[in-house]
Amino acid sequence: MSTTRRNTSQRLTLVILVLASITLVTLDYRGEANHGITSVRNAARDALSPVQRVLSDALRPIGNFFSGAVNYGSAVRENEQLRSQLGTLRREALQNEEAEHQLEQILNEEHLPYVQNLPTLLAEVISGSSSNFEDTFEIDRGTSSGVGVGMPVVAGPGLVGTVESAGPSTSVVQALTDPGVVIGVRFDTPGAQPVEAAGQGTGSPLQLSGVTADMSPKRGELLYTSGVLGDTLPAGIPVGTVSTVHYSPGSLTKTVEITPLASVQGVGEVTVLQWFPAP
Repeated sequence: MSTTRRNTSQRLTLVILVLASITLVTLDYRGEANHGITSVRNAARDALSPVQRVLSDALRPIGNFFSGAVNYGSAVRENEQLRSQLGTLRREALQNEEAEHQLEQILNEEHLPYVQNLPTLLAEVISGSSSNFEDTFEIDRGTSSGVGVGMPVVAGPGLVGTVESAGPSTSVVQALTDPGVVIGVRFDTPGAQPVEAAGQGTGSPLQLSGVTADMSPKRGELLYTSGVLGDTLPAGIPVGTVSTVHYSPGSLTKTVEITPLASVQGVGEVTVLQWFPAP
């Protein structure tokens, strides 16, 4: 029993001595030893700095991964917003481009040198042909605006057709390339005899008839409406240019095709020439 008390007393004394030692060391650290300990700590930091940098570089991708995972939803939303804004800007740019193109067409239709003093009426193309056998299109002007059957219709550089039928507010135009169209034309040569041009279908050239062997049409040569007595169109409207010339020795005629200058394809506005042929 006495031995047990002695051991317990010794252990208690040892604990007290250890606590006293720690207290003294702490007090000494806060006092004069502070400077020395600080120097040791700084030296250790300098020694470990390269290791810390290596660990930081190695762990940075992992940190970025977790950071990216946390912010992924936000990034997706921002990306969707940017795509939406980009789509809006693209639509606005296309609309502005289309408006500019339409304005250019309108200005071109208002300054046609070959119209001379004929009254004109600007019209918008509202639909294409509804038949596979006819090459026609519809415009948004009719008899209430002064449109009449037989009036020439032009677009920019030249003739595109004539008014086939007219209602109060819309009209149907028979295109120059329609297989049922035959018009009088002449070459851009003084004293040239008038010939006829016939339509051969959408996208096809016009076929000339009446070109005799002694005539010398050249590729690229321009042809105009002839306007001869009894013709249904006024003279001087550009029609097309010679694209092919074929002649067989001994033949009395030449086979000539011309490419129309104007086409309704891709055209939004046309001009109706308010002209009627003489009775």
